Amino acid sequence: MSVSEYPLSLQVDVATASDLAEIRQVYDHARTIQRQQGSTVWPEFSDAAILAEISAQHLFRVVDGKTVVGIFSVAYADEAIWGEYERGTHIYLHRIARAAGSPDARLVDTVLAWAHTECRARGLAGLRMDTWSNNAALIAYYQRLGFEVVGHRRIEVDHRLPEHYHGIEFALLEKTSDP
Repeated sequence: MSVSEYPLSLQVDVATASDLAEIRQVYDHARTIQRQQGSTVWPEFSDAAILAEISAQHLFRVVDGKTVVGIFSVAYADEAIWGEYERGTHIYLHRIARAAGSPDARLVDTVLAWAHTECRARGLAGLRMDTWSNNAALIAYYQRLGFEVVGHRRIEVDHRLPEHYHGIEFALLEKTSDP
């Protein structure tokens, strides 16, 4: 997948193994913000898990020139979290995280522009995201961006998912792709 240009001079490209240290820094910064906001905090992701997403070309960087301003992950199916809601017709956005000192709005705007372009190119219906059901502020933010809560799903134990997903209720959000 080649570098793609999006609004506000930011670009999206596939992360590589050489980005591992920088990806770890972005995740560390995200966990710091989550702690400050009193949110549920992401666990430490193993190098193997990050490198597997990179190898599958599912982990992306958002860059301004040579500066990484954020990262995000995608999936093209997510039955483990979405269960009976899974249709195989969406791009699932995961772990949008900004680098320290980077503006939030530019990052999310760029990720959504990239994802809508991918939806059109792949003939998919739209975008999906999930977050902890108790994260009212993040849910409201995504609703302001046009996402609708289409359901809630509690996951007890599912061996397809890392342990930090077990026993958590998720809000499931969806947005139809822009024409």
